[in-house]
Amino acid sequence: MYAVLYPPNFSAQAAVRERPELRKKPFALLDGEPPTDTVHAANKAARSIGVEVGMTRLQAETFPEVACLRRVIAHESSAHTALHTVACMFSPRIEQVDAHPGTYALDIGGMDTLFGDSLQLANKLRQSIMAAGFIANVAVAQNLYAAACLAYGRAGVSVVPPGYEANAIGQLPLRVLDLSPDHEATLHAWGIRTCSELAALSEDELIARLGQSAKRLHALARGNWTHLMVPLEPSFEAGLVERMDLDFPVEVIEPLLFLLARMTDSLLERVKNTARAIASLRLVLNLDGGRRHERIVRPALPLQDTQTLLKLLQLDLEAHPPSGAVLGLELSAQSAAPHRAQHGLFLPQAPEAGRLEVLLARLRKLLGEQRVGSPELTDDHRPNAFRVVPFAPPPPAQGMARTLSVPTALRVCRPPQIIGVSLDRNTPASIFWEGIKYVVREVAGPWRVSGQWWSEANWCREEWDVRLLKADETERVCRIAFDPRSRSWYLQGTYD
Repeated sequence: MYAVLYPPNFSAQAAVRERPELRKKPFALLDGEPPTDTVHAANKAARSIGVEVGMTRLQAETFPEVACLRRVIAHESSAHTALHTVACMFSPRIEQVDAHPGTYALDIGGMDTLFGDSLQLANKLRQSIMAAGFIANVAVAQNLYAAACLAYGRAGVSVVPPGYEANAIGQLPLRVLDLSPDHEATLHAWGIRTCSELAALSEDELIARLGQSAKRLHALARGNWTHLMVPLEPSFEAGLVERMDLDFPVEVIEPLLFLLARMTDSLLERVKNTARAIASLRLVLNLDGGRRHERIVRPALPLQDTQTLLKLLQLDLEAHPPSGAVLGLELSAQSAAPHRAQHGLFLPQAPEAGRLEVLLARLRKLLGEQRVGSPELTDDHRPNAFRVVPFAPPPPAQGMARTLSVPTALRVCRPPQIIGVSLDRNTPASIFWEGIKYVVREVAGPWRVSGQWWSEANWCREEWDVRLLKADETERVCRIAFDPRSRSWYLQGTYD
């Protein structure tokens, strides 16, 4: 069994839901680029005066009592979300009907144990939709298309017993079948007005005159056209959004924090229900004058603490305040698996990730974004050149075997230590370092190092990698450098 809910004049109802003062006055919604915009939808009061869909804006403005408004896609998106939420309360298998905005088909098989028989379920579904601010037609039938035709053609609740679909939709006009303009004109010329009249025609002769598409129309008129339902897969991430419009402009941050705390609590509650954490928060502030102020707070590790997330938002807003009064807020989250850490019994206690993140945020506010983070080598000829980037640990590798190899690290001496070097054919043969003589067993180099290749004065030194052997057979691997300007040798660092 299928239930189809259809809100007539969806765009107008979405506008009334956002602006209740329009409920008692005629209005028309305009869509398109001025001055070629046309009437996209109009409520019943406006249509009774004479406003029609497709009129130009100038034609609609000839009715002085009709308010001409711009169509707002965000209002319709919010209405879709509300209808989808209501539909999810009655069935886990839902499909959106693209031909009619706001129309949803529900597979209600097995739902009788929760909501009663088909009539009771349809009434409860319609009541829930009305509570959400919509007027909708609800139809229940064993065939999905038959239920959809009944929802398009009959007001209120319609329930058809199995096997009576053709009788139920027989008296409905042909417009419920969503005919193409050519087929509609042809059938009108033949004198076909209802579904029963179309169903009474011979299928073979109808196909011979209208083509293969007539087979579908004939089956729809008889209420037996089959449908493979493709349920909507709900996106958990897409639902992690909280929006709020303010009654008055707000110019200070403190009142916003009170609202952000409620929005963060709501997002975190939904995230915790799926055993996940918040990996990032995206805050969009709608400012006076149509401007937007967008900030993204991304902790180093996913968090499940409201106070820490709120503190990060506060510090970020204080470091990057909006440039005008705030009229609305939008807070969206991205979830991730929570961080799990097992501490050793004899290991020192590491700082909590949340407290460390707040400390870094405070430092960024005091010192600037470019002075706090993780060092990253730059693609430059200058030795040891680096920049500071936000700390973002890479995700753990999945499905890869654990290796025991450890990468070689160079421990740089700051400042470099002066050493003595004896040469053999311009190659280091022995080194005197801290009063100890080392014999050079292997050598690699030299490499000329400079930060500015276009200036000969800045070609500052030659570097060598050497493996040293002490008298007691102790080996060390080091990097040494020769400065041609001072004619001195230096120890740059040692390899672990």
